[in-house]
Amino acid sequence: MKNLTFTVTLSDFGLEIHLPSEARLLLLEQNNARFDLNNDELFFLLKKGQIKMIANDLELIPKLEFDKVVILNVKAYELDANYLTQYLVNLAEEAGINLRDKAEPLKIPNNIEKACATYADEFLSALGAFGIKLEKKKAFSPKAQHRWKKGLSEIEFFVKRPDSQATIIWRKSNELVIKAGAKIAESGGMKSDGTPGLAYRFTQTLREEQKENWDPKTFITTADIVLKSVNEVGHFLYFAGTNSWLQLVDKEGRSIHELSVVQ
Repeated sequence: MKNLTFTVTLSDFGLEIHLPSEARLLLLEQNNARFDLNNDELFFLLKKGQIKMIANDLELIPKLEFDKVVILNVKAYELDANYLTQYLVNLAEEAGINLRDKAEPLKIPNNIEKACATYADEFLSALGAFGIKLEKKKAFSPKAQHRWKKGLSEIEFFVKRPDSQATIIWRKSNELVIKAGAKIAESGGMKSDGTPGLAYRFTQTLREEQKENWDPKTFITTADIVLKSVNEVGHFLYFAGTNSWLQLVDKEGRSIHELSVVQ
């Protein structure tokens, strides 16, 4: 994947990502197939961050549980959406992803496959910034046990998300320090119907307790903040919504889960 500069707009429909090529991505937080699709668009269906389906025909959607829709408009690529869809299906299957209800396989000419690879590098890089990747999620047991040890207090862990960036020190078994200058997410934790969920309410409670230590205008922390658990850190920074044991990583890319899980 390459370094990429793109713009993100929050609209009534969802997050719109505008790429340098003028191609567009639309990220929708929804669990139904009530969305429109043009001839030059394809879509991904995801469940808990894992891609479940890639297609460019709404009629192919089966009875399938999903919680996110990504729509890619490929008009700027001047490429047949059928070929790009097949290219992405091939990539997903090579990565070990078991996709649902695919269209009939399509042979991609060599010259078009090269074009698909170039364009895919652009929009997959953008999606990667939102945690959406063409790779199989590693199994992670919610019952995993983690143990603090003194050596962990000497490691800086980082959160690097589009909506939140922070440096964290696991100082003691029940003390995690978010260093001053962290960027906290401005929104999140809402249910699919737009009402506040448990994550939103818990996050607001934590932020209210720390209201003297962050600026509500810039959403930047102004002092070190001490919380009791990785779960609290994830809520405070970005309304949780994902496994924070995998979100906090050191400079070598090792997660806090990897370094503290009890084997």
